[in-house]
Amino acid sequence: MTVPNIPDVQEAYKSGTRIVVGSVGNLTADQELALKELWIKTLSHIESTAAVPIKVTNDQVHADSLTAAGISADQPEAVAKWYADNKSKVEDIKYQTVRDKLYLDGKHHPIIPGSFKPLFGDDPSSRLFRSTFWKACTLYSNPDSYLLSFLRATSWNVNAAFDKVVHSVKWRASQAIDKLMWDGELAQNNKLMESGLSIKVGLDRLAFPIIVVRVRLNVARERGEGTVEKFAAYTLERAAIIARDHGERATLLYDFSGFKLDNIDTAFIKTLVTMINESYPQTLNATIMFVNSWLFTGVWKLVRSWLDPVIAKRTFIAKDIEQLSAFVDRSQIMVDMGGELKYCYSFSYPTKEDNAQMFDVEGRQQAENALKEAVAAFEQETSAWVSGSGVNSYNAKSRTEAAASFSDAALKLDSYIRARFTSERLSK
Repeated sequence: MTVPNIPDVQEAYKSGTRIVVGSVGNLTADQELALKELWIKTLSHIESTAAVPIKVTNDQVHADSLTAAGISADQPEAVAKWYADNKSKVEDIKYQTVRDKLYLDGKHHPIIPGSFKPLFGDDPSSRLFRSTFWKACTLYSNPDSYLLSFLRATSWNVNAAFDKVVHSVKWRASQAIDKLMWDGELAQNNKLMESGLSIKVGLDRLAFPIIVVRVRLNVARERGEGTVEKFAAYTLERAAIIARDHGERATLLYDFSGFKLDNIDTAFIKTLVTMINESYPQTLNATIMFVNSWLFTGVWKLVRSWLDPVIAKRTFIAKDIEQLSAFVDRSQIMVDMGGELKYCYSFSYPTKEDNAQMFDVEGRQQAENALKEAVAAFEQETSAWVSGSGVNSYNAKSRTEAAASFSDAALKLDSYIRARFTSERLSK
């Protein structure tokens, strides 16, 4: 399949200039028209599904054990009984979560509130399309950016982009991605978090944050069922959050140093690639495979067949430090990869203090109300924009201001609705 008009990412790294074509403020007349058409479809779908909840199934991204058992963390007796009944499982590193590890170490006080409440009054067992759509938009500095990411990913095919938006929102709703981030690292496999399989380290040559996946630390037989899907979803959602403050892009760097047969894990890679293709099509500015191993040849043939054509054009193989330095300055490459950055990962276990605002019920309600108002204002301004037929029929400034208000409200609400992750805790 030929993908036309895809900017050359490699050239961008050579010139040191970010690609801005097709982004907010950098649209051609045809691209702006495509964005309008996509908003028309999206707003219409929001209206038509106003009374059609999407059931939370967690069939791919499994719920944490306590949630699955219908137990809240603020029910100490029920929690104690569950841990007593499931002692062998929670002691098994294949299944042990960060929450399990803390509990077994005698730290029984809640790190986050026990009761999870979705935004906009949704029931914990279901989500509305509108609620989930606007929650996804909070990952961007402007709601337009969310839709533009799907338009760029489909070469500006409005119908294809709309299908992807609907699919992605339904996936986010059915898999309760909001609850996944509410729990944060507490619900992740403890061994994966302690090892630092996926870590944020440095910036690339375009000043995009780098998420390094250290493949040698991943051994499929050492994890239980459902671990990889939950970890992959968390890794990508975290990458999107990190990218929000850096031009809405991040770079994914697979470090295959020390790669062995035990590390061949096509299930993990396919899960990650599928999620990127379907729900995070433009979050990654580039994906770089840092590898010089014959073992990778067979793996790459499989991986390449899974990649969306647009994403494939942003995927590169660097066989040595020279090739890698074309994308990342040596000062931003870790020493163990041949660079100059002295970095030693150490997992910081979360505390209640890290997530103090999650316990502020009144503060959250005020912040959520502000977001609701911002959403309503942006919907109103967007409806006026897409329906306007003349140059004087719409005030562009008011829509820009509405987008800024939405972004501001989203950022203020953020600390009330999700647990902080390691790099945030360490940067305090």
